Amino acid sequence: MFGLVTPSSGQDMSFSQVYAAPLYLSPSFAGFTSGGRVILNYRDQWPGIANTYRTYAFSYDEYLPGYNSGVGLLFLRDDQGGGQLITQNLGIQYAYELAVSQDIFIRPGLQFKFAERKIDPSKLSQVGPGGETFPWINAEFPIEHFRKLDATASAMVYSDFFWAGFTLDHLVKNDFGFTDIETPEPLKTVVYGGYRHVYQESGRGKNEQSATLAFMYRKQQSFQQLDLGVYWFANPIEAGLWYRGIPGVSSPSLRNNDAIIFSLGVNIGTIHLAYSYDMTVSGLAGRSNGSNEFSVIYRFNRGPIISSPRGPVPCNEPSQGLGGGWSNNRPARRKIF
Repeated sequence: MFGLVTPSSGQDMSFSQVYAAPLYLSPSFAGFTSGGRVILNYRDQWPGIANTYRTYAFSYDEYLPGYNSGVGLLFLRDDQGGGQLITQNLGIQYAYELAVSQDIFIRPGLQFKFAERKIDPSKLSQVGPGGETFPWINAEFPIEHFRKLDATASAMVYSDFFWAGFTLDHLVKNDFGFTDIETPEPLKTVVYGGYRHVYQESGRGKNEQSATLAFMYRKQQSFQQLDLGVYWFANPIEAGLWYRGIPGVSSPSLRNNDAIIFSLGVNIGTIHLAYSYDMTVSGLAGRSNGSNEFSVIYRFNRGPIISSPRGPVPCNEPSQGLGGGWSNNRPARRKIF
């Protein structure tokens, strides 16, 4: 009843390991690796609070050098409130790679997805005056389950040392409410990018070492958020530090100051394993127990050059340019992700 008389809003989930879930970030990353790639992601948000958020993602993508294209498949499941509200998406993705010059490339991308959302009234609960939780009796909704089609578009420009792009999600206008009040799903805009500095090249018994600055900004209706981060890489270890929030941009009831994120990854052969922890710095600090996130990236590299895998930080790995015109002059290594 409170939601019916008071403005309320929500937004899509987001991974803290932004570049460990590249197909969720942007369809332009489909096939952004030589050969194939499988990625698993799991996020447990605010485990100190009962029935909060758990998110699972599985993706597979492949680069098709003969077509200068990448294809991908992404499955995402977001479980809110211990099964009270479940959102699932299954999408197919396509990206095309165009060479603008010998060093700069553009990748437009598209995703078409099948979206499912359902609510389980039997698991809904209420909070009493003393903070106790008890079942919500006789909870009824005109609609408890629906399926929709949706679409995503993106574009990215990159070189060996920088990348920048944008994503527009929910291009299809859908009603996602469970009541008879029309509730359109708002368009989500994401802008991302970064710059990598290699201060020690690999070779002669030395491993590559680099530092990377990265960002991601997202906006969905009145919600907006900014992630700023830095990575340090010394093969096989990768460490990251991010801040989530927009200092100085707040509403009367909400400070846009969410979390500091620590991440650590390691390469084991063709597998990259990573863990990150969100240290909450908002009003939930001391109650949420932060957030935990795990990712596994497995590459089966079938490109002409076999290179050691990197973690979720753009750099470089073999690929093809538009029509092969510049492909012979491409950098020997384009180990992005």
